[in-house]
Amino acid sequence: MRGIRWIGALVVGCSALTLAVAQSGPAYDPKAEVVLRGKVMAVATVPDWMGKNGVNVTLQTAESTTVHVDTAPAEFLKLLDFAIAPGDDIEVAGVWSEWADTKVFLARTVTKRRVAVLVRDPMGKPVW
Repeated sequence: MRGIRWIGALVVGCSALTLAVAQSGPAYDPKAEVVLRGKVMAVATVPDWMGKNGVNVTLQTAESTTVHVDTAPAEFLKLLDFAIAPGDDIEVAGVWSEWADTKVFLARTVTKRRVAVLVRDPMGKPVW
């Protein structure tokens, strides 16, 4: 009986920790969503705030502005067979946010050659 209580407490603790980590990420305000278009200058796979290998894109817009875009975990994009490479022209719908004192653009959808992938739901919650 003690083992069952211990397992129950462990499950509750892990659930609370998961919720705390999920809520500690960058904020997503659906009312502030905008669309950016541009050419991919660089793609990097780096650990993100969720501990996954996130695909980060450096996008140069038509106004010559360079934007750091957080898309989704590399494994998720690979599962969808959606590769992003330097030189690609893409369109990204999402919001501006701050994370660790850095301004980032959080993608909700990424479109390349008329193929769009949804990486966050309309409220900004990751779908992976």
